[in-house]
Amino acid sequence: MKQRTKRLTAGVGVGTLAITGFLAAAPAAFAGTATPTVTCSLPLGQGDKTGPMSVTVDGPTTAKPGETVDLKITLGPSPATSPAALNGIKMTPSIDFALSGGATGSVTLAGAETTIDIPANTPIQSPPFSVRLQIPATATGTVDLTPTKTTTATVTPYGNFSTPCAVTGGSGVVQSIAVQSTPETATLSASPGTVEAGKETTLAGTNWTKGGTATPSLCAADGTACNPAGTSANSLRIGADGVLSGGVTVAPGTADGTYSVRVTDGSRTASTPLTVKKVEVPVPQRKVTLSKSTVRPWTFVKVSGENFTPNTPIALAGVEGANPTFNFGLAWTDRNGRFSSWILVTSRKTTGITAVEIDTSFKFDKLGMAGITVK
Repeated sequence: MKQRTKRLTAGVGVGTLAITGFLAAAPAAFAGTATPTVTCSLPLGQGDKTGPMSVTVDGPTTAKPGETVDLKITLGPSPATSPAALNGIKMTPSIDFALSGGATGSVTLAGAETTIDIPANTPIQSPPFSVRLQIPATATGTVDLTPTKTTTATVTPYGNFSTPCAVTGGSGVVQSIAVQSTPETATLSASPGTVEAGKETTLAGTNWTKGGTATPSLCAADGTACNPAGTSANSLRIGADGVLSGGVTVAPGTADGTYSVRVTDGSRTASTPLTVKKVEVPVPQRKVTLSKSTVRPWTFVKVSGENFTPNTPIALAGVEGANPTFNFGLAWTDRNGRFSSWILVTSRKTTGITAVEIDTSFKFDKLGMAGITVK
């Protein structure tokens, strides 16, 4: 297979069409590689880090409108690092693409969760991951994919974190897919592909009966058990050109899960996957900063925090990785969830300062950390 290299416009994260897995490969494939400059927003009070990160996308060069294709994403080491060595960390990578050429919009594609070891102060690299992209049903010509962001969601002893890396330099298309129209077959796609019960998703398609009447149903993921009552409202219409447009509202009370939407106009029928999921309100990420990042033993360091629970006592502790070094302090958050206090750092083994809320739950997601060097 001939390798080609294209420049990239943006970096690599989660949104519509977040699906993983493999399907049968297309007849032809293409591998595009670029090494843009990305800026990663790090948790644990580390701030932002900028540097190069390679992005390689392997996938087919042709597809039909509405078809789902496989893409393999390989990311190089990122500027993101961890202040402490972490073993057995669960990581879920994802990548955002902007669509151009034969389609417009954007998609977020997530890989499967993997378990990795993260060395201290070393560029973090996620393993290669596979995703599935549904070509928009209205796509024509060539659809170009431009990465715009990557995101790694990690589960660590210090809490659950999301680390986005956005491209800040370099531009271009990293993957192109020629769309082969099939006028005899009606096509259908949903955007967004994940929607909350009681909310609307937009449907689009081509090759429908010109001027026909579109009737939607919500079905099981395999296309069975279709129920028109699964959609509580719709604004679907089929134009004189056979293009279907409009939206459908998933019936309130529909359980979270994987479904498909089927549309028929009496003579033609098509289906598209749809995930129903309640929107989760993100929890503000706790942030800890230090007045000094490098100190001598027996030095007082000012510890500041934000986005903690308001009016809550805070325990400060020095740690070596995940182990305490017996340097302790106390603080109390104000009504805005901020605090500022001092801790005496005595041990040269200390690699970080943690701040944890004192309550009866002792959950790791109520903890923040900042790295420090004692020498």
